[in-house]
Amino acid sequence: MTGAELVCRIFKDEGVKYVFGVPGSTEVPIMDAIAQDPDIKYVSAVHEAVSTGMADGYARASGEVGVVLVHTSPGTANVVGNLYTAHAAGTPMLVIGGKQDTRLQWSDCYLDSNLLPMVSQYTKAAWDVNHAHDLATALRRAFKEARTPPTGPVFLAIPRDLQEQQVDVDLSLERRRWVPPEGRPDRERLREAAKLLVEAERPAILAGRQVADADAVPELVRLAELLAIPVYATAQIPKWVFPTSHPLYYNRILPIGFQLAGLDGPADVVLAIGSYLFKQILYMPGALLPAGMKFIQIDLDPGGLARDCPADIAMLASPKTALAELADEIEGMLSDAQREAARQRFDRLKRGREEAREAREVQFKEVRDVVPIHPSRAMSDIVAALPKGTIIVDEAVMLTTYVEYLYESPDVSSYFSSNACLGWGLPAALGVSLAAPGRPVVALIGDGATLFGIQALWTAARYELPVVFVVLNNSGFNAIKWAFAAFPFRTCGPDADLGCDLGNVDFPGVARAFGVDGERVEQPGDVRPAFERAIGARKPVLVDIALDPKDVGCGLPRLP
Repeated sequence: MTGAELVCRIFKDEGVKYVFGVPGSTEVPIMDAIAQDPDIKYVSAVHEAVSTGMADGYARASGEVGVVLVHTSPGTANVVGNLYTAHAAGTPMLVIGGKQDTRLQWSDCYLDSNLLPMVSQYTKAAWDVNHAHDLATALRRAFKEARTPPTGPVFLAIPRDLQEQQVDVDLSLERRRWVPPEGRPDRERLREAAKLLVEAERPAILAGRQVADADAVPELVRLAELLAIPVYATAQIPKWVFPTSHPLYYNRILPIGFQLAGLDGPADVVLAIGSYLFKQILYMPGALLPAGMKFIQIDLDPGGLARDCPADIAMLASPKTALAELADEIEGMLSDAQREAARQRFDRLKRGREEAREAREVQFKEVRDVVPIHPSRAMSDIVAALPKGTIIVDEAVMLTTYVEYLYESPDVSSYFSSNACLGWGLPAALGVSLAAPGRPVVALIGDGATLFGIQALWTAARYELPVVFVVLNNSGFNAIKWAFAAFPFRTCGPDADLGCDLGNVDFPGVARAFGVDGERVEQPGDVRPAFERAIGARKPVLVDIALDPKDVGCGLPRLP
């Protein structure tokens, strides 16, 4: 078979159903092979960032490796933004960059360059394939690396002539490779951790994406309930790691210092699961963790343990295995008095969460009918109208705080988000729709993020993917406006043009130009009817909601 046919054969062996891409001349042989294979569908876009976002969304929702096929230098450069997002989220993804014919390397060939430096920072691995007989091994290894925890994107550069060459390979020797993530924690450290948590007065849990990646949510719920420990998620969490309707879920922590809101006092013991849990947006002087706090960390990546701060107990293990065994250990050592203390703590935490919700509801009621529409009104009306089984794709950026507080769900598979590179949300929602046919998909996107990924509407129309795109339109980059408002050394005046105002972009008009129906909403009472019409259409629809431009997020001061 040819190298291109070999690529398709391995795709099928690895369970690939969709290949996302923008057509380019350096990958024509692979595209030709895909076109002749009824089991693999090529999903086209008009920008490589859209292809990468679609593959990301598809991989998150399906659990399979998302595959992207892109052109040489310009195409590969265009994937970097959403490749960064995929890397931050640990999305299992394979990006194949076509390269020019190797026989042109001494001829200053058109468009070609060294692709690996472009992508190496945001991939688990990046390789050039230099010989056709290495294609099978390279592809198998790439799939293995992408799906082996800690998961992440992998890049292969495959020259065009290798795709065209005849190869002779025994594929029975090249089977799907899988490394089971079942590492067990050290028993002595496990007992020490259990003892610290049992004896703690104000324990807390900080959960990262590894909980969801390892399918360890049930184990985390059990452990939290045993000792009535509040669970916090990291700010950039790409998936839910705990049922958000649970009384012990205490929301995300902001990437500004390390504040666990809602507790009676500073936590004395914190159990952290995963890596990169303390990413900060602003410099905060002093130690990240308060003095006297005991810190326990579980991570399946040795590089992540004690990376950001010292760990009193560090355990290299699968989160699923470690959390299950830690709960068993705790259950065996709990006294009757400790069980009663945990019950009382559960009641306090449940009551505290309910009081916080009631206080927010009072605040939201006061602004329910204001114009421009308050974000809480838009979000509450959307949430109230969501059909059963809806999947939310969230790139609301600063307004994600309203999503967090108003969309409570026991279903951890119904939510995907990004607060990384703008332009992820629209294409990711298309990938999620392909991975979950029959389930409603709603994308909640800021207006700035919408402009970054607007080309995804072309793909939505072309393949008739029934996604509802809700543009949360506050007429600007409010994250940057907030940053300027908080900048203590600002010297420019209030009327300075800082490039943050986006004006009145006609998003419904743009959507219609791409072949997607669009509607503008400016009155609070029109939000729910417009959203229900969009959901009922069962086709791609964009709803543009004109929001208060001064509101930068729930609980944050309004802009001046």
